[in-house]
Amino acid sequence: MTELLLLDVRTLAFASSVSGFLMAATMFGIYLAGLRSRALIDWAIAGLGFGLGYLLGHILQTLEVPVPVWAVASLANSLIGFGHGMVLVGIQRYLGRRSWFWPMLAVVAFMFLSVFVLPELRESLRWRVILQSGFYILLGFYAGGLLWRVRRPGMRLFHRAAAVVIMLFAALLALRFGYALVSPALTTSFVSDPFQIGIFVVSMIYGYALTMALVLVLFREKQVELSDLAEQDALTGLYNRLSLDTIAEREMQRARERKTPLSIVLIDLDHFKDVNDRFGHQVGDRALCRAAELIERVIRDSDFAFRYGGEEFMVLLPGADRQHAEQVAQRLRMEMGHGGVRIDGRQVDLRASFGVVECGTEGASWAECVTQADRALYRAKRGGRDRVELG
Repeated sequence: MTELLLLDVRTLAFASSVSGFLMAATMFGIYLAGLRSRALIDWAIAGLGFGLGYLLGHILQTLEVPVPVWAVASLANSLIGFGHGMVLVGIQRYLGRRSWFWPMLAVVAFMFLSVFVLPELRESLRWRVILQSGFYILLGFYAGGLLWRVRRPGMRLFHRAAAVVIMLFAALLALRFGYALVSPALTTSFVSDPFQIGIFVVSMIYGYALTMALVLVLFREKQVELSDLAEQDALTGLYNRLSLDTIAEREMQRARERKTPLSIVLIDLDHFKDVNDRFGHQVGDRALCRAAELIERVIRDSDFAFRYGGEEFMVLLPGADRQHAEQVAQRLRMEMGHGGVRIDGRQVDLRASFGVVECGTEGASWAECVTQADRALYRAKRGGRDRVELG
C-alpha cells in the first residue's frame, strides 16, 4: 500500500509540475502572439515557479539527493509560494493597480531562509506546512477578492469565474492549514497521508483550471475592447452613430415594458465652422473633445452620450421625463456657454443649441422621436441659438 501511495505522490508531483510549465508556456505564447499585457509575463513566471517547485518535489520523492531533504523541500515550497505571489502580482497589474512584487519577494525569501536559521521549522514538517499554507491562503483570498470586486462592463462573469477558481483553492488550502494545526502526526512525509495526497491532486487540477480561467479573462477583455472600439467615436470617446440605433431601440423597448419615460437631448454647437476657420481643425477637434467631456460630466451613469454628426451630439436619458431632460439641457447650455473653454491658451466659444423631446412609453417610433428633437433643435437655431427648445 505504501509503495502504491509513493507512486501516486511521484506521479501527482510530476503532473502538477507539467501543469505549471503548461501555464508558463501558454501565457508566454499568448504574449508572443501579440497580446502585449505585462500580466502575461507575470503569470508565465508564476507557472515557472509552480513547475520548478513541483518538479523538485517529484525529484525529492524519486531520487536520493546529495543535500538535506529539508533544504530541497524548502526551496520547492518557496518556488511554489513565489508562483502564488506572481499570480497576485499579475492580477494587480492587469487591474492597473500597484503591484506587491517586492514585498511578496521579501516574504518568500524569509520563508526560505527561516528554515536554515530556525531548527523548529527545519525539523518539523507540520510547522512548515502551517507557515506555507498560511501564506498561500492570504495570497489566494486577496487575489480572488480583487477580481471579484471589479466592475467592468461585459467582464463580471469571467472575473468572478477566475476569482472562484483562486478562492476555492485557497479554501482547500485552509483545510490543509487546519489539518496541520490539529494533526500532530504530520511529522515525517506526505507519502502515508491520504489527505496530503489529496492536496497534490487539487494542486494539479488548480494549475490547469487557473490557466484556463486567466486565458478566458484576457481574451474576453480583448473582445470587449474591440466591441467598445466599434461602438465608440474615435475622436471624442462617446458612442458613435453606428451604435445609436441598437442602444436606442433597446431603451425604447425597455421604456415601453416598464412604462417609464425616455427623453432625447439633441445638441448642435453654434458657429462651429467659425472655430475651424479661425483656429484650425486641430483646435476644432480639441473643442469637440471638450464638449464631449462636459456632456459626460453632466449626465448620469445610466445615460448615453453619442456623437451624432460633425458638431452634433445626442444624449439619451432613460427614465427621464421632458422636464428633467430640459434641466439637463439647460445645465449643459450653461456649462458650455460659461466663458467658453481655453485650448492651448486660446479662448474658444462653445455655445450650443438644444432640442429636447420625451419619447413616451408608447406610440411614437424612434425615428419619429428623433424627427421631433431635430425640429426642436431647428427652432432653437432659428430663435437665436444658445437656447433650449422643447419638442
